[in-house]
Amino acid sequence: MFLGRAVVSLAHNVWSLKFDRQIAHGSGPRVDRFTIIMVKASLVWLVMGVVIGGLMLVDRGIPGNWRQWLLPTHGHMLFVGWLVQFALGIAYWLLPRKRNVELPVGYRENTALAGAVMLNLGLALRVLGEPLERTGHASNVSLGLLTASSMLQVVAIVIFVAQLWPRIYGKGRMGKASPATPHKPS
Repeated sequence: MFLGRAVVSLAHNVWSLKFDRQIAHGSGPRVDRFTIIMVKASLVWLVMGVVIGGLMLVDRGIPGNWRQWLLPTHGHMLFVGWLVQFALGIAYWLLPRKRNVELPVGYRENTALAGAVMLNLGLALRVLGEPLERTGHASNVSLGLLTASSMLQVVAIVIFVAQLWPRIYGKGRMGKASPATPHKPS
């Protein structure tokens, strides 16, 4: 009961930006709203993944074959939901950006938010569909959930890569890598 309320409370705080002002006006560098959303969402997936992992550990005490049913789901919750999402959120914050009037935060924030929604919705659909397939309840519904899941996650990753790729550059101008200077033997 307590754990359920804690997860719901944590999920609520992910989407509420009440802590934005505290972080934004703190002594450290300002964290973008998108980074805050991605990191908080990743922490929610971390908690849910650990809870699922706990259920898998006590598999023989709970009716059903939880390990078999949830193993790939558990892995995706922790890898995509926690690790990948956390890394992408931090990458948006840390990688250099070229800010201007059109891009005040240095990237298209609404596009990035759409990618975050697609990534999380795709993962949630997978969490629903995959156990259905593995418990012998495969149907057009579970296939539809997994198809939508994969499409949403692929589009989300393409959005993230398209927005982050131009921000990775060498010592040349912003957005363009400088050509490597060949080493002259002495």
